[in-house]
Amino acid sequence: MRPRHRRTGDHPPAPGRPGLTPDGSSQQRSFGSGQAPRRGAGPLLGTGTVHASVIHGGEDPPTYPAHCRITLERRTVPGESADTVQAELTAVLDRAAAAVHDFRYRLTRGLHREPFEADPDAPIVRTLTHHAEQALGHRPAVRAEPYWTDCALLDRAGIPCLLFDVDGAGAHVATEYVDLASLDRLTDILTATIADF
Repeated sequence: MRPRHRRTGDHPPAPGRPGLTPDGSSQQRSFGSGQAPRRGAGPLLGTGTVHASVIHGGEDPPTYPAHCRITLERRTVPGESADTVQAELTAVLDRAAAAVHDFRYRLTRGLHREPFEADPDAPIVRTLTHHAEQALGHRPAVRAEPYWTDCALLDRAGIPCLLFDVDGAGAHVATEYVDLASLDRLTDILTATIADF
């Protein structure tokens, strides 16, 4: 069997849709369709997410595999840390170990990056919003994105930052594209913001 699912790059699937398996069986039971527990939930970012990115295991079709290795990505939101995420995943795996005979696991922490959320009242946000409104003829939409960017590193270093993007779609997939007129507008907005800030 080869389950098929549309690749989504850095964007998680819509709520209620599993990120890897067509029925989302284990992921949905553990995390409610990829949404992590509500700790740290914010008005724009919502909750963190979790998905199984890579699964290795098994030797041949007729044999039940003795082990598998699953690489998870757990996206955090402000208020969460590597320690809280590890405790959360350990609790899920402990429940599985208690319910499934001979189930054992080893959880190894990988790369951790701090989450980022821009302060809407920060001077850089107000300055860019002003110039965006002038260029677009309306206030830009304010929304949160579920993926990590290096804004988190800049923010922790005390460098004012925010995300502001062009129109387009398909991040990190073969069909990624950018609307060129939007790119021209973005250039004007960023140039004015830099000069003013």
